Amino acid sequence: MNAPKIDPTILPAIDLLTIRTAEDQLLANGAVVQQTVTNLTLTHPLIEQCYFENTILSENDFERLELTDVIFKNCDLSNGNFEQASLYRVQFENCKLVGATFDDGYFKDVSFKNCQLNLANFNATKFTAVTFTDSRLSDVNCMESTLKQVQFTTCDLNNADFTNTNLSKQDLRTCEFKALRVQPFDLRGCRVNELQALYFANQFLQLRIE
Repeated sequence: MNAPKIDPTILPAIDLLTIRTAEDQLLANGAVVQQTVTNLTLTHPLIEQCYFENTILSENDFERLELTDVIFKNCDLSNGNFEQASLYRVQFENCKLVGATFDDGYFKDVSFKNCQLNLANFNATKFTAVTFTDSRLSDVNCMESTLKQVQFTTCDLNNADFTNTNLSKQDLRTCEFKALRVQPFDLRGCRVNELQALYFANQFLQLRIE
């Protein structure tokens, strides 16, 4: 996976609200630190080579958002609408994205580390070279999505919905869940641990294991 091509230590401070009034407006080459921007509507904002830290971006409507070479650290993007977003070389660390919507999106070279993504929506989204590490994804909706070179490591996937999403190349052994919504044919080839195998055997085969 390719990391964002930026050096946060040399980026000048910038104000996110400089792009609040125009469509297709570009925000580039800057650091957004300790800012609060909520309930803002932007159409197709483009953000390139930027660093966000300790910033609240919840409840915003950034439809068709494009992020390229961007880092988010300790930020809150909860309940935001980011439908049809495109993310290239983006990192999220210690971020909160509860209830955020990324339906019909495209993610390439994106990482989530120690993030809260409960109730987030990634339906019909294409993922390429994406990692989820030490993150909470309970009740996530990821239906009819495409996963290519995607890794889930020590994540909470309880009650996540992967209906019509092929998990054949996924390794879920380090993840935890008591329930997972998935079609049995989409699990072929998926690597699971013993407890997970027992769950699926009971779920799909109604086997009684004593």
